[in-house]
Amino acid sequence: MRLQRIVIGTLILLLIAGLAYKGYEEYMMSLEEDKAVPIVQDETVLGGLEVGQKAPDFTLNTLDGESLTLSQYEGKPVVINFWASWCPPCREEFPELVSFEKATTIPVLGVNVTKNERRGKEDVETFLDEYPVDFPILLDEEAAVEQQYRVVALPTTYVLDATGVIVGKQTGPVDEAWIRQQLNQQTE
Repeated sequence: MRLQRIVIGTLILLLIAGLAYKGYEEYMMSLEEDKAVPIVQDETVLGGLEVGQKAPDFTLNTLDGESLTLSQYEGKPVVINFWASWCPPCREEFPELVSFEKATTIPVLGVNVTKNERRGKEDVETFLDEYPVDFPILLDEEAAVEQQYRVVALPTTYVLDATGVIVGKQTGPVDEAWIRQQLNQQTE
């Protein structure tokens, strides 16, 4: 009987020691997990391309089915605006883009993120009936350019200088004064 108690007591002590060791091991591992780990290795990709970077070239079709390439505008400043018809801030800024384009010789390229439109091209056409424009509306039907520019919110506007370098970027609505300011900073 006494031997049985010693064996049971020893087993209980070993069980308690094993549980204590396992608990200590898990505690030490939890401390390692609390260390900050970066989600991405290159933090410059967060929030899209930035001022000072060369804008990637792209080719998209217009509403009329014509192919347009960004590099066609090489040698002059360009404004690239990513938008969608369902986006209230996009609607708010559209008259500003129209006004800027009419008042200057600087091209505005309206890149519609068509893949995000409920009815695709039909939504774009309905929007443009309400907000007519003279500048090209490009259809990013596969979201390829949206991904290439790493657009995280709409609207997003990039202002490029004559060499294709991004000199201004705005996530959210822009106005004509802001666009002019970005371009004027380059001539100072």
